[in-house]
Amino acid sequence: MSTKIIHVLKSDGFDEVFDLLKNTEASEVIFILPKGSKLAKQSQHFTAIKREADSSGKHVSIMTADPIVAQFASQSGIELLKAPESKKHETRSEPVTALAGNPDEDMAGEDHEDSEPEARFAAARTAAPARTIKDIIRPGREISRPVKINEERVRSFDVEIGRGVREGMASGDITQVWASREQESRTSFKAAENIRKIRSSAIFRRSPLFFVGGTVIVLFLILYATLGSAQIIIKPLKQPLNFQIKASASNIATEVNLDFNRIPGQRFGYKDEESGTFPTTGQKEVVQKASGKITIYNKSYSSQKLVATTRFKSPDGLIFRIIRTIEVPPAAGTGAALKEGSIESTVYADKAGAEYNIGPATFTIPGFEGTPKQDQFYAKSIQAMAGGIVGPSKVVTEEDFAKAQETVTAKLKEKVLKSLRDQANELKILDSTEIKFDPPVTNAKVGEATEALQMTIKGMASTMAFRESDALELVNHYVAQKGGLELLKKNLTINYLKPANNADGSTMTFDMQVTGQAAAKIDQDKILKDAAGMRGEGIRSYFAGIKEIESAHIKLAPFWVKSIPKDPRKIKLVLETD
Repeated sequence: MSTKIIHVLKSDGFDEVFDLLKNTEASEVIFILPKGSKLAKQSQHFTAIKREADSSGKHVSIMTADPIVAQFASQSGIELLKAPESKKHETRSEPVTALAGNPDEDMAGEDHEDSEPEARFAAARTAAPARTIKDIIRPGREISRPVKINEERVRSFDVEIGRGVREGMASGDITQVWASREQESRTSFKAAENIRKIRSSAIFRRSPLFFVGGTVIVLFLILYATLGSAQIIIKPLKQPLNFQIKASASNIATEVNLDFNRIPGQRFGYKDEESGTFPTTGQKEVVQKASGKITIYNKSYSSQKLVATTRFKSPDGLIFRIIRTIEVPPAAGTGAALKEGSIESTVYADKAGAEYNIGPATFTIPGFEGTPKQDQFYAKSIQAMAGGIVGPSKVVTEEDFAKAQETVTAKLKEKVLKSLRDQANELKILDSTEIKFDPPVTNAKVGEATEALQMTIKGMASTMAFRESDALELVNHYVAQKGGLELLKKNLTINYLKPANNADGSTMTFDMQVTGQAAAKIDQDKILKDAAGMRGEGIRSYFAGIKEIESAHIKLAPFWVKSIPKDPRKIKLVLETD
């Protein structure tokens, strides 16, 4: 029997907890609820959880320190588990929280009353990947994370030291000794005087050399005492990300709202049409009437109703009929400013046959012959009539029609989205924006004869555009809330799914599917403060004890420097996340 442990945040609502129970494949589910949970507001929440567990054959139990939660759970028949007591000096392994976004993975962690566990992040029960640490040896065992210290060796040199006493006094008569000493004193005095003269002359000649040499030595001592720098290169621990956020963009919002995952947006709309001509592939015996479009004109100042099947006659006497009742509007103006009323209509030939496939022509209305209206009404065609045939002919098949509609629709969608992007400029327009297409307008229907199918489709779209930097702010906030993590922008992918506009078009909701990596937060100020003045094993031990660090590399310069400078300004800290 598989068991799933779910930590519930104080802010988690009933729908989120209910979905986790409903979607999990585990046969046993244990909810850990903190004090003040939103679930404790209504007892019906626990009744619904119990009902869902019974209907899906799952066993549900609750562990909590909240008496209200315990009361509602007991009333609903949900088993209550007693929280385990913590033991002093008990050695525990720290759970590793993985931002996996997989609702079926087990969740684990310590149950603290005031903490808000990461309900949406599954914590894997398996241990975290081993961290390799080199060059640090703790007493009795090897440490796996590398903390390397680069330092130059101090060059050795020999110093000659003379030891012993010289014999300079002979034994014998004391008077001889005094005489000898007096003679030696006089001789020594003269010799010393000569030496002082010689040395004074030499020192005078060599004083520039002594000055330069002394300056160099003093300068070297100053540099030795003041120079020294350290570079600390740290690789933080990383963790994969895979989660989804529900967000919205609104033209009412003026700033990012992190509580409701709402960002400012701007609405754009566009409509256009696309046409195409496609060869037909069907063939059969056809008896078909020609058809086309005419414009009917009215010179009188009264509108005229024309019923369906009203006849129009070509100069050659061929009859065409309208297929629906229309009303021709009246003329306006007088004299040279007279503007005839007009209306367009489709007409079909009175009979089948190719002889009705005539070119553009002027038509009269036989029904008005012999009346004053004969000269007030007429019609014209701009394009030729087509489709009249009796015999074998190419026809439009269902496949021809579907292929033409798919091609024209794709071109129209690309045109509409491009126009929206041009309007939005640097703002984000979702490729999944919904476009509404009108029914296609064609020169022939499926089964009708024509050498080529002509199709025109109109479409329009209305969508909300937004700044991607605002969406990234929502993702950053979501990751930061999970504790001790920072989002890495490299290899970050955000897919925007299921956009939907509200009734008045002021807001668009969508899902953000996020994949990438996060790195553990590093307290740089604390490291700079703590590491100042450290050397050797102290450096290694310090960085090995920071669990957020995968590895550390310390460079000391110049070659004689053996410790990290005490002045933080001489320490450079670099985070490597690539």
